Amino acid sequence: MLLVKTKYSGIGFRLFFAFSVLALSTILVSSVSYSTFNETLSRLTKIQQKDMVSLEEAARLNDLARVIIATSFIILSAESDQERDQAINEIEYSLVTMSELMSNFPDYNHYFKNLISQINYNLSLLYANEVKIQVLNAEFRDLLGGLFPYLSETDQWFSMLTAEQRLRIDHSKLRRLLHYQFGLAEKLYNDLTYNELDNTILRLENVGNDWWVYWQRGQLEGHYGELKKRLLLIKNMMSRKGKLFELKNQEIDLSYQQKFLWENSRLQIHQLAVQVESYAQRVNKQVDDEIDLTKKRLTTNMALALLISFFSLCAAIFFSWFYVKNNILQRIRDLQSSMRLISSGKLNTLINIKGHDEIAEMAKDVLLFQENSHKLEQTNKQLISLQNELVQSGKLAALGELSVGITHEINQPLTAVHSHLHSASIWLERKQLDKVKNNLCKIEKLLAKTSVITQHLKSFARKSDGKLEKVSANSVITEALELLSSRIDNGKCTITYINVNNYFVWANAIRLEQVMVNIIANALDAVVGVNEANIHISLTENDDTIFIKVKDNGEGILSDDLVHIFDPFFSKKMVGKGLGLGLSITFNIIKDFNGNLSVQSELGKGATFTIELKKIKRDYSKNA
Repeated sequence: MLLVKTKYSGIGFRLFFAFSVLALSTILVSSVSYSTFNETLSRLTKIQQKDMVSLEEAARLNDLARVIIATSFIILSAESDQERDQAINEIEYSLVTMSELMSNFPDYNHYFKNLISQINYNLSLLYANEVKIQVLNAEFRDLLGGLFPYLSETDQWFSMLTAEQRLRIDHSKLRRLLHYQFGLAEKLYNDLTYNELDNTILRLENVGNDWWVYWQRGQLEGHYGELKKRLLLIKNMMSRKGKLFELKNQEIDLSYQQKFLWENSRLQIHQLAVQVESYAQRVNKQVDDEIDLTKKRLTTNMALALLISFFSLCAAIFFSWFYVKNNILQRIRDLQSSMRLISSGKLNTLINIKGHDEIAEMAKDVLLFQENSHKLEQTNKQLISLQNELVQSGKLAALGELSVGITHEINQPLTAVHSHLHSASIWLERKQLDKVKNNLCKIEKLLAKTSVITQHLKSFARKSDGKLEKVSANSVITEALELLSSRIDNGKCTITYINVNNYFVWANAIRLEQVMVNIIANALDAVVGVNEANIHISLTENDDTIFIKVKDNGEGILSDDLVHIFDPFFSKKMVGKGLGLGLSITFNIIKDFNGNLSVQSELGKGATFTIELKKIKRDYSKNA
């Protein structure tokens, strides 16, 4: 009995039973749907094979008619022959395509073919007229342009006349009328109707007659025959017998023909569009009738499917409300809430275990996870403590390496102090107080120097609180260089430090100084034995980052070693010279600052270590 109870009390069996009921309802709905689908498919196949082809071709005819209407305007408005040729080719292609499509509709084929032929013929005439008009316009412009040199030549001839001759022909009026006549000739080019043409040519002839009277009054023909020929040519060219009038008259005549052809073509294209639209509507009606019949059958079968679906829905609601919601979901939410509290760090959260199903097993797993998280938290605290000890040990190790130089720096001023004290005692016995005072001042300066060294060592050696704050990058680098001065001042290496601005970064001053000491000390180790050894330190910036670069001219780093350079216990130094933790600790400190530490190196060309830290904007640093 216990076995049976356990077997049928789980979530799996209950869900299986509920889904079986839903599956049975689904099968019934699917049967009805399948029957509906087959009937609908047969009707849609009929629509596709019989009516959709006609509907598609009607739509294509409609599109082609629109293309013809839109493109026909381009024939008149085209700015180049190429554009006009492209338009007429597109219309011809559309008309040919329409003829091919209409061959599938015997009832409309003959009518449409005649209409398309008429449209094609009219558009061809329209195109030919437009080409002729363009040719006439070009010929008119060339002819008019050829007359302007004559005007310039007549001005030159007039300039050679004597004052008495100019007076006889009333030169200023004659010249003004002549130029006015050329202006009217320009207007003639823009005339669009016969009335405008007649009015302009009449004015041209009147103006020509007026200045011709002035010329004849001067009686200069015998002396200036060439000038007379040019004037007579201009006068005749701008009269009704001239070429300008002839060309413009032909152009206006073609324009009237073009308007007639365009109106006729427009009416025929409109008639074509109306017929195509009528055919499309008829095909649409046939398709709509078939669709309406299909809808009726679908409505009947849908009602039956909805009835079965309603029963299935009621069963699903009953199961969801009384079992899934009140039993499964509520317990899952409680468990989820407990898991969120645990993930947020509240490891003492109470885990409620109810029932004997899968959710209860999951709750037990969460309880086990909670216990492991407690252990992990303790381990993490130990690791953090160990890391801090490693950082502190790294600093003390660095101080150990510098101890000889630092001892020398402290012993020097202490030896000098001892000497000055001895001298002061002698001067005191001789009661030469001014010299005693001078020695005491020197002793004070030496003790101050020793105090600075010891304070710097104390500051570097103390434990950091780890808090990020605004730190002067320049100050940190300067203090690191001072701490390493005993190794730098031996004269074997030249250190160049370029700092244009005092940048501020988000970091911890003590830990950042340790980073700089480690990197600069590594650079000093790298240039040992190098002729003209030098180390270059620079500070640069971009929008939100400060870059600290330390470059040396040592032997460089093998490419295979670059990928391991920041790994713990990786070192290329001799045994006893290091544990390989310095760069690893340095790398992790920079990561704690949300920064980045990288290295670039080529064998024989030295190495460059680059520190990237978040920059504090200058206006922010000033207000801080």
